[in-house]
Amino acid sequence: MGNRRLLAAIFALCLFPPVGHGQPVQRPIVEGRRITITADEMSYEQKTDNIVARGNVVITRGATELRADEVRLNRATNEADARGNVHITDPEGTVTADTAHLNLDEETGSLKDAEIHSRRFDYSLWGERVEKGLGQSYRIENGKFTTCHCAEGPASWSISGKQLGVTLGGYGTLTDGTFRVLDVPIIHIPRAIFPVQRERQTGFLLPRFGFSNLRGFQTLLPFYWAINKSQDATVALDFETSARAGFMGEYRYALSRGAQGNLDVSYFNESFRGAAPGSPFEPTIPENRWSVKAEQEQPFLGTSRLYDDVFLVSDDLFLREIDTYAFEHSRTVASRTLPFTETRAGVIQLWDRAALKGEGVYYQELTGFQSHTLQRAPEIDFSGQTLLGQHVLGDLTASAVDFQRARDADGARLDLEPAAMLPLPLGRLAFGSVRASLRETAYHLTERHVSETGRDLPADASRELVQLGAETGTALSRVYPVSGFGLEKLRHTIEPMLDYLYIPAVSQVDLPLFDGIDRINHRNLLTYGFVSRFIGKFASPLGNGQESSDAMHSQIRELGRFSVMQSFDINREIGSIQPGHSADHYSDIDFAGRLNPSRSLSLHFRTDYDTGNNDISAAQVSVFVQDPRPGTAQRAETRTSAAISYRFLTHNLLQEVDDTIVLRLTEWAGFRYSNRYDVVANRFLDNYFGLRLISTCNCWTFDIAVVDRTNPQEVEVRAQLNLLGLGSSKSQSLAAAPP
Repeated sequence: MGNRRLLAAIFALCLFPPVGHGQPVQRPIVEGRRITITADEMSYEQKTDNIVARGNVVITRGATELRADEVRLNRATNEADARGNVHITDPEGTVTADTAHLNLDEETGSLKDAEIHSRRFDYSLWGERVEKGLGQSYRIENGKFTTCHCAEGPASWSISGKQLGVTLGGYGTLTDGTFRVLDVPIIHIPRAIFPVQRERQTGFLLPRFGFSNLRGFQTLLPFYWAINKSQDATVALDFETSARAGFMGEYRYALSRGAQGNLDVSYFNESFRGAAPGSPFEPTIPENRWSVKAEQEQPFLGTSRLYDDVFLVSDDLFLREIDTYAFEHSRTVASRTLPFTETRAGVIQLWDRAALKGEGVYYQELTGFQSHTLQRAPEIDFSGQTLLGQHVLGDLTASAVDFQRARDADGARLDLEPAAMLPLPLGRLAFGSVRASLRETAYHLTERHVSETGRDLPADASRELVQLGAETGTALSRVYPVSGFGLEKLRHTIEPMLDYLYIPAVSQVDLPLFDGIDRINHRNLLTYGFVSRFIGKFASPLGNGQESSDAMHSQIRELGRFSVMQSFDINREIGSIQPGHSADHYSDIDFAGRLNPSRSLSLHFRTDYDTGNNDISAAQVSVFVQDPRPGTAQRAETRTSAAISYRFLTHNLLQEVDDTIVLRLTEWAGFRYSNRYDVVANRFLDNYFGLRLISTCNCWTFDIAVVDRTNPQEVEVRAQLNLLGLGSSKSQSLAAAPP
């Protein structure tokens, strides 16, 4: 058989030279795109200029290959009629059909009883009659479309219709169609337009649904708008039967590397909801509620840059009551527990060894009285360094701030701190430096009254300080050869250090208290301790000793560190926070460490130990572990992981456990549990139970979650179906985040 096919190919090439060699043609052959044919039998019809090939026919042109039982090829037009077991492959995908009429130059044609699979876009099409246009566009009669690739049985979901138009990488159109589950018609769709690509594409996204004992049924209908290559937006309508109706919008742009940003806005009307049930003070909820978030950055004059970071809400309870992030539990918890929002806008100019920044800052208080909240409007900061001679490094930091608020003391403050640092000549075995600075802080108050004390402060005041400091340290290390766990060498370091700080006592009782700069207390302080590190060098995956510098750097990783620090104030006694215990000159001992034996396991801890009371004053421990096995090729992956943290403050001021656990139940199902637990009050602050189901054909996910939270007390059920590749193009991963 092989000899017959080879002789047939030689016969065709000898008797029928390629188009362009003395034959009349309609379009020239492009070099490297010649057509080659092999078959069991081959003949030439001179009158029609057709080559007829029968039996195991294979025609190739460039990266396109056509296989069939019989092919009739016109050499002048490069059109082919194929019959029987037609199979076409190219870099974009594969096509199978009973019969096909193709233009091999334009790669267009018509097919009967065809099945089309796109490798690039991961879609499949079927149809009784298919007209293939330029590129990957198709018009199908009595056809079906899906992103599912099931090894056996019907597709998990599909869209079928009498007329189906599909442009892979663009849109699909449907006439008189149905949405099918396991090939069973579920919903009749008279007409529809849907996106058919993994790239950004304008269109409706799949809705989200939920139910809450406070908000009733919730429906979120999002629409995505791909404005152009550098801009896009998402708009969503939100309706909650027992609470509110409104919309949310997010606009994103990246005009260049230096000019980019995003804007999030929302508006809700609560005219049919009334007062908030279950809230601690039974406040009256405003009828119109809104939020604005924005981040922007762009070039300004010369090399300076403008920036803003905006976060504003209509009322104090907005972030606790309105939840618009369907399955982002950690993001929801972070926003619900914010004590205030912060809005910044300004301009920054950078030089080689200096920086100048001017900005305004607005704080929106969510837990207290807005009238007592200080605003920085504006603030100007400067910092710079220069060499003074050959050994002394001089630096200057300066700030000018105008503090404003509706009630209590406010006004302007100017703070200047010139300083000089001199390295100590301690040789190669140690390092050290001494530093001296002068500080001048001046005030001009526009409001002098302090409501907490009832005093009136001077309108104009100033403070002068001198600060002296020194530091020294060394690093001892040893390298151990290691054979095992992928390690080649292990470096252990011990880095002892000693710092000294002196600040004379200066009266500051007549100064306002805006922030930490306004109270710099007397210090005669020694701080001492050490840091110990373990750094591993791992064997290169190439194993040939020819790695690039970047590859070598990636093989060196810190596996762990441990530190112990304590301070001793020579003049001042430090009082105990526990009643009945005496004061001493020592601070708590700070123990801190972290272990990172692999990228799938980490342990962090920090403990403050009160030596005077022989007690732990504060502690935090966190652990993250993840299944180290590589992920699958699934578009929605579930990896077993866990992140757990514990925080403690003495006298039971705080004891809290936060954890997130993700279990990969099977290859097609995952479970997530997250909670915040108040140990002191013996109650859960938040509980989140989530189940994700993934189709065996890897083309849809279904998420369902139950959320139980406090303040206000609410139980919510959420559900979302995501058809991967249709209205959603992102790979979605269910995993815990490292602490």
